[in-house]
Amino acid sequence: MMQINSEYVVKNHRRQLFFGGFLLMLSLMCVAMTVLFLFVSNSANQRVEEIRQQYRTISERREARVAELTSQLVALQNKLDGTVKHPVSNPADKGKPAEGDKSPPQPKR
Repeated sequence: MMQINSEYVVKNHRRQLFFGGFLLMLSLMCVAMTVLFLFVSNSANQRVEEIRQQYRTISERREARVAELTSQLVALQNKLDGTVKHPVSNPADKGKPAEGDKSPPQPKR
């Protein structure tokens, strides 16, 4: 007959208790890391959303400025087209050749 409180049984139970405690600590560490990961991930997602909102605002301002400059450019282009269609010709300039049309001076002999 075997004794219940034999040295072998006590060592076996200690080993099992130690191993169970070790696994319990690993499980608690995994749970803590999961909670920490979720917290960090959530705060990072909030920060990313804030940054995206800031860039949306900046983009909207830039697009509004581009639209304003485009309308000013169209207005200036229309004014420029209006002045080019009706050039003012000076009668005194009709007989003179244009600056680029002049022939080079002839050398004297």
